Amino acid sequence: MRPGRPLRIMFAALLLVLALMPLAQHTAAQSDTVFYIPVKGEVNPAMESFVSQQLERAFDEGASAVVLEISTLGGRVDSALAISQAIIDSGLSTVAYVRDRAISAGVLITISAEKVVMAPSSSIGSAETIPYNEKNISFWTGELTKVAELRGRDAQVIAAMADRDIEIEGVVAKGKLLNLTASKAVELGVADRKVSSRAELNDWLELDSARIVEVEESYQVKLAKMVASTTVSAILLTVGLGGFVAELFVPGFGLPGTIGLLSFGLFFAGNMLAGYAGWSTVILFIVGIILLLVELAVPGFGFPGIGGMLSIFASIFMASASIQQAVISLTTAIVLSIILTVILFKYAPRSKYFDRLILSTQLKTEEGYVGASNQSSYVGLEGVAITPLRPAGTAEIDGKRVDVVTLGDYIQTGQGIKVLRVEGNRIIVSKNK
Repeated sequence: MRPGRPLRIMFAALLLVLALMPLAQHTAAQSDTVFYIPVKGEVNPAMESFVSQQLERAFDEGASAVVLEISTLGGRVDSALAISQAIIDSGLSTVAYVRDRAISAGVLITISAEKVVMAPSSSIGSAETIPYNEKNISFWTGELTKVAELRGRDAQVIAAMADRDIEIEGVVAKGKLLNLTASKAVELGVADRKVSSRAELNDWLELDSARIVEVEESYQVKLAKMVASTTVSAILLTVGLGGFVAELFVPGFGLPGTIGLLSFGLFFAGNMLAGYAGWSTVILFIVGIILLLVELAVPGFGFPGIGGMLSIFASIFMASASIQQAVISLTTAIVLSIILTVILFKYAPRSKYFDRLILSTQLKTEEGYVGASNQSSYVGLEGVAITPLRPAGTAEIDGKRVDVVTLGDYIQTGQGIKVLRVEGNRIIVSKNK
């Protein structure tokens, strides 16, 4: 081998490396990926499932960072704890970006991230529990403090957001809950920086050339959020109850009943997705419907009807986010359903099922029926049996149809009779000899 040949090979290799370096750097830059995961609305099991799944997806795709865009007024403590743990255990570089507010359970989710940034007009705090009692506050404050210490935040400042008995001179007075603006949060070390946009955030993270993956909420989360609201719950329950009431006035099973079932179905489906209801709640509701159908099939209002109503109301309470929401939704639905019933009773034709609930038979005097108060005047009058008397039956006396009874004798149709006496509502007769 010639003496200069190895040098030429090394020189050529060096030139090749230098030529490929920009391409390698560009490829590396393009491999950076930032996931933006929305944490919006009520904190509930549906949000917990959604955030956990997206964190796993980001990890599997080798994301360089995950940004949790937070805008929440809070929600369930158990769901917030699960989301917090999922963020901590994700194995990812995590950033909480408070877009407008991180209130109540949103505080724990925010401080669970490694970095916290806030929009200039955003706020964080007011994390007290409902109900506010010593046991709940002690537990919740302990969880907030634990995560704050893990992430290097001021634990006392974080705890003051949940416990109004904590006083920090110059920050919060005793008896007040701490709520911070973005500027104050940065000053106290609760947040690391104020950012006005994603571009500014990515530049701060040194990921301005990264590929952005903007995660969208699944339909389950959207449905759960919609149905879980007090307004929509009241509307669905009103339409559901109104559909069943309207069905009583429409012969056969038609459109009102179908709409009612669909409304109840949406109510329970949404609350199941939100984690408020399970299949046991749905089964209880179905049992209630079956009991009401039994009541419709059997004249009179008895145990099936009462049991059916109690089952339906209990299932609605079990499926609601809170007792307060259940009361508001049910009260609204019942009041509007009563108004609908009055309107339908006055203007709509009735189905056969309604007649099982309401006694519609009338005994009119023009048809020959008389009240008990007039029966004493029949004593001594004569008439004719218009049905066989065995010993009870119907007779025509003084041109009117009345129920009569004999002393035990059998009297054929058309036989003349005479009123012997009246005992209460009983007109006692005998053969007219």
